[in-house]
Amino acid sequence: MNYLLFIATFFPISFMPGINMTLALSIGISIGYFRALPMILGQLLSVGIVAFLCILGAAALMMKYEFIFIVIKICGAIYIIYLGIMLFFSRGKLALHRYNGEMGKISLFIHGMIISISNPKAWIFFAAILPPFIDRQDPFGSGIYLIIALLLVIEFISLSIYALGGAVLKRLLLNHLRILEIFTALLMCSIGIWMIVG
Repeated sequence: MNYLLFIATFFPISFMPGINMTLALSIGISIGYFRALPMILGQLLSVGIVAFLCILGAAALMMKYEFIFIVIKICGAIYIIYLGIMLFFSRGKLALHRYNGEMGKISLFIHGMIISISNPKAWIFFAAILPPFIDRQDPFGSGIYLIIALLLVIEFISLSIYALGGAVLKRLLLNHLRILEIFTALLMCSIGIWMIVG
């Protein structure tokens, strides 16, 4: 597997404003980065679970029906291109909420976990984009753990940037969100085309 390609694919997409990132930004603004860490850890646990289950499901299908890999890859590519087109034509606004400092560490952890694991877009996205990175010769090998570890590191960096940014990042994103959306949309469409022809 090309791990550099994996990092280059996932980092910009992970940094794209979404439910997890806006939650990190909101809580970072409201209570600060260090107090937001339990929520970030809850989100990371959920992301790891979702990614692992999506990889196992795709790997099991690939072992039994090899042609399914091609179908999943093409459907995933079309879905990624669709997301890119929708993002390009959207006028995204970050939905920021204020959180009070009364939420305990466990409450923040559970809140982050529930928000992240209940996001249907995460399930669809991981199921669509992770299969091309699975080793077809050894789909249940150690490579899947490295994929998940890389994914969690990328997600942690992205969530931390949002949570650390606070009000400064909020202003930057609100003023330059359209540029970020266009860049990410073009990148997603390029990734979708690469998945089809690659």
